[in-house]
Amino acid sequence: MMKRRVILMGIIGLLVIAIAGVVVWRYTAPVKVRIEAILHDDLPFEAETIPSVVLARPGEMVKVIYRIRNKTLSPLEAFGTVEIAPASATDQIQVFLSQCGGLNAFQSNFPSDYEVVFRVQPAGLFGSSQLALRHVFDRATPR
Repeated sequence: MMKRRVILMGIIGLLVIAIAGVVVWRYTAPVKVRIEAILHDDLPFEAETIPSVVLARPGEMVKVIYRIRNKTLSPLEAFGTVEIAPASATDQIQVFLSQCGGLNAFQSNFPSDYEVVFRVQPAGLFGSSQLALRHVFDRATPR
């Protein structure tokens, strides 16, 4: 009887240690952030994200670049907005600087770099360990 109790207590102890390890990991592990650009309205742009994926440590400031090239012969205005996916993780990421947000004039035929600086919160118990930071570009004036 005593031997069973010791074995049971050992198993329970191992389970508690394992659960504590998972909880600590969810609060300290890097969050994988995909950096994406979405072009709407048949925008004649080429978009590159540098880097395309970031392993962001919780609380760390991260800088990424959106390199946008207008392929037309004349400048073109476009409006940029930020989206976070999944939508439930909107509070898990905070964008401090977004040079490509709002209305911008994109010059013709050469790439321009736009910085974005953000910070993520830990996934915690209910957050996401994988996010997407998207800049969505639409024409400023419809065709």
